[in-house]
Order: sequence, then structure tokens, then C-alpha cells
Amino acid sequence: MATSEYFDTMKTVLALLLTVLVVVLPTAQSSQTAQAAPAALPSRSSIVQAARTATDYFYAHNGGATSDAGWKWAPYFMGVEALVQETNDPIYRQWLQSWGARNNWIADAPSSPTSNPDSRAAIQVWQDSANVGVNANLAPSDRFMAGDLSLAANRYWWIDSMFMGLPLWPRWATRTGKSAYQMKHSQFYNFLKNDGTTSVRPGCVADGLFDAAEQLWWRDCKYVGQRDSLGHKVMWARGNGWVIGAMARTLMVLPPADPQYTEYKTMLQTMAARLAQLQGSDGMWRSSLLSPSLFPAPETSATALFVYAMAYGIRTGLLDSATYLPVITRAWAGLSTLSLKSSGFLSNCQGVGEAPAKPSTTTSIAYCVGAFTLAASEVARLSGVLASDTFGRTVTGALGSAELGGSWTAATGFSVVRGVAQLTTPPGTTRAAYLNGVSSQDTEVRTTLNLVRPTTGSAYVAVIGRRVGTASYGARVVVAPSGSVKLQIRRTNSTVVDLIVPRLTYAPGNRLQLRLQVTGASPTAIRAKVWKVGTAEPSTWQVTKTDSTAGLQSVGSIGLMVYSGSNSVPAPLVVSVEELWAGSTR
Repeated sequence: MATSEYFDTMKTVLALLLTVLVVVLPTAQSSQTAQAAPAALPSRSSIVQAARTATDYFYAHNGGATSDAGWKWAPYFMGVEALVQETNDPIYRQWLQSWGARNNWIADAPSSPTSNPDSRAAIQVWQDSANVGVNANLAPSDRFMAGDLSLAANRYWWIDSMFMGLPLWPRWATRTGKSAYQMKHSQFYNFLKNDGTTSVRPGCVADGLFDAAEQLWWRDCKYVGQRDSLGHKVMWARGNGWVIGAMARTLMVLPPADPQYTEYKTMLQTMAARLAQLQGSDGMWRSSLLSPSLFPAPETSATALFVYAMAYGIRTGLLDSATYLPVITRAWAGLSTLSLKSSGFLSNCQGVGEAPAKPSTTTSIAYCVGAFTLAASEVARLSGVLASDTFGRTVTGALGSAELGGSWTAATGFSVVRGVAQLTTPPGTTRAAYLNGVSSQDTEVRTTLNLVRPTTGSAYVAVIGRRVGTASYGARVVVAPSGSVKLQIRRTNSTVVDLIVPRLTYAPGNRLQLRLQVTGASPTAIRAKVWKVGTAEPSTWQVTKTDSTAGLQSVGSIGLMVYSGSNSVPAPLVVSVEELWAGSTR
């Protein structure tokens, strides 16, 4: 045998050996992961603090005050907006205001008349910013979105574009009421899944970018069928992170009745199941999903996007908590210890690319920090969570079972229609629904609701933060025909604090957010606030009370209650509840 032939033969043998080893490696990693006994999630406060540390460090050290509106920065400010919701810290709201104003609220559009989806991601942030009290100018976004209605499906030809663009279309369908917007996201998604060809990548075959055998996505048609040096399919971690993250962000704003809802839900579930198998024993994923040994360092941006989507899936009942909470717990431990340094520097982020590559330990990047903060926001909502319900089901004559928290014990006349709980009560009647499976002493409850403003009488809506037997502590909103809003603290059937909320007038079409905390015992502290969706959450509690009534100084369940005045019009009163979340304040 010639020397050259000998070496060629040896190369082939070595390649085969490496292939065998790497085929086993993900399974071995998954086995280690499955056998490990994960600790519980850390406290919500520590998770949020980790996000603040990373976000603040990057803003100060990487030009946050001069950042543009491009796709690298858009996910970062998605994370900032999530921190506004979690902390109500005015500094983050100011960062959003400054970012938008500095860029004239104009998405980073290319000079051509056709949109690059990457250049539209900022619009997601600006719309969300308006919902947390930022004075955002959405007129330029309206123009961009109207112009983009003419885009051909193949304008989205790489999988990253789903995260940047898909969630915009149901948002603008809701914003404008125009069905044309509602149709676009499915066109783009179906093209990517089933075709994926583009003139940018000559010679591609219209096979689609979703690999059903692997339950993962190719980055674009250039990579379909491509194998790496170990013989495995080139499945890029962050690219798949953008996809599963897009599923979560689109489901967040997509009506459950949308024909595409089931497809996105199923895709999130499918990808989550496959990704859980590929998780490393340290909780992290590698840049190359099927060949982790090619780039063995943990990769932060992909891990964070996977965590973000899976935690959302658990919170909304799309993913089984018993199966995926251990995955999330291990992943967060990796992100918060291996990725996040004590200084706030976020390490192990792969730079801009389109294929697996080595992550950096010396340079971080905006989208990676944003993904980390988004992950933290969803994980924080799982830490100490007692109940969560987005009412993503249809039930007649009852409320069914919450996504987390057990079954609702509900009055006749309650139902769930198109993903919204409808609480109906005739004049002079109180009706309630309880989650008796929840048992907590130190509890926070949040809900979003709306109703038809009465023309006669008043409408009453309450959340119950602690119910023991038939006694309870709660907060109640009272809407009058004038639109004035009262906020009350209630002890069973008695009002113990009563406040007309300053500068809050309820108008048709408005939605209210109500937040209640019931903490401690002997005395118990009760405090609440209410504000209009699209305005800033009040920085302080609007009503507070301490109370030591015997029989209420223990753990209790939570619930919702509605009452209509005896002469109220229209009748019956119908209150729409979009979501309810409850968690421990400890």
C-alpha cells in the first residue's frame, strides 16, 4: 500500500471512530443530565438581580447610551422592557425612551423598498414600550408595517428572521384590526418550513428548512443536508434558539383561535423535547447541537433562548412542568454561574454568524445579553409560582383547569371563550371562582381585565389573595358610569380601605392591570395597585392595610370575584379576564 493511501485509510478509520464517539456523546450528556438531582430554582429576586447585573454592565461598557436600532440591539432592549415589567425601575423605562428617541422611532430599514426582517425587530420593543408607559411614537412603525404587507414570502429565507419578524404580524393585526396583517406570519413561516429557497443562495432545492428527522431547523437552504467534519448534520444552536424563541414570542400575542396557533404550539413542544435530549451535564448547550465536541465550550445565547421559550411553555401550560422544570433549573444554574461573571460581564457568547463556532470569553454582544435577560424574566415568573392561567382553551359553563394551579371552582355563568375568561353576573349578584389547590400565606396576584363601562350603577371586580374557609383578603376595583375607578381593600364582605384612584379614568376599550400582595400574619399586610394597560405601573402601592383578624392569619387559596350593582346597566355584567398569575413573595 502506498504511503498516501495508508494515511487516507487511517484518516477514514479515525473519522469513523470519532463519529461513533460523538453519536454517543449527546446521549451520554443527556443521561448525566437526567440522573442529576437538580436543586430548586433560586429566589425570584436573585434571578431578577442577575438580569439587572448583566444588563447594567453591558449598557455601561458597550455603548448602550448610543446604541442604534439594528437587530443586534433589539433583543437587548426586549430584555430591558422585560425588566421594566419585573422591577418597575424607572431607569429602564428611561433607557427605552432614550433608545427610541435617539433613533427617531425608526426601525433600521435598508434603503431598498423591501424590508429586511432583521431591520424590523425594534418595532416589537417600541410597541411593548408603549404598553409600559414609554411615550413611543409608533407612526413610523405603522408606515413600515403597511409597506411590508407587499413582501413576498421568500423575504424571510433564514431562520433568524422568525424571531425578528414573525411576532410583529399578529401585533399589527390587533393594532389595526386588519386581517391582511394576520395572514402574513403564516405565509413566512410556511415558506421557511416547506420551501426556503432564495436567490441569495443559488442552487438550493425547495426541501424546506425543518428537518423532521432531527426535529430541528437548518439555518438556511445553503446548509440543508450539510455535514460537519464528524459526519453530523450542521444544526446551529443559536439559529434554533431564534426559532423556538420566535414560537414563544408569537404565541404571546397570537389569539388561540388563529389557524396557525396549533402549529406554533406543536413546534415549540417538538423542539423542546429534542433540545432537552441534547442538554449538557452542566445545563448548557453547545454551539453545534449534534457535534458538541467540535466547540466544547458552553454557548450562552442559544442556551438563554432555549430557556426563555421552555420557561414560557411551562408557565402557560404548553410544556409539562415535571419534565421541563429540571431542564430549566439546570440551564439557569449554568447561565448564572458559568456565563455571568461577578462583574456583570456575560461570557461564552458566540459572535455574529450563521453556523456553529467557538464562543468568546473576552467579548460579549447585545443580543446575547438580551437573550439572557429574557430568559431570566421567564424563569423569575416560575420561581415561587403558585398559579398561572392565560385561559388558552374553550370551556362552556366553567373555567376548567388553570395551566398551573389546578382546577377552578367557578360559579355558573363563567366560561372561557377564545382564550379569555368571561365572568358573567346578573344585577345584585356576586359570583366567584377559586383556585383551591393553591395554598400560600405570602402571595402576590396579578391579573389583566376589561369590561363594558356601566351607564347606570357600578361594576365590581376583585382578586382574592388569601381565602381561608369563607373569609378572605382581597383587592377590588369599582368602575362607575363616569369612568372613575375606586380601588378597595376588602376583608371578606367588608371594605376596609376605599380610594378613588387619581388620574385614572376608565374608557371603552381600556384594559386594567390589578396587582395585590397579601403577606405576613398577625398582622397581615395587604396592599394593591391598579393602572391602565399602556401606562406606567404606579411606583408605590395605592392602598395598604394591616389586619389581624382571627381565622385569616394562615395560608389560603386565591380567586376572582365579580359583583354588579342592583340597578346596573348593561346587564348582566361581563368581565373579561385575560390572564392571572400568582406567586410567593418570599
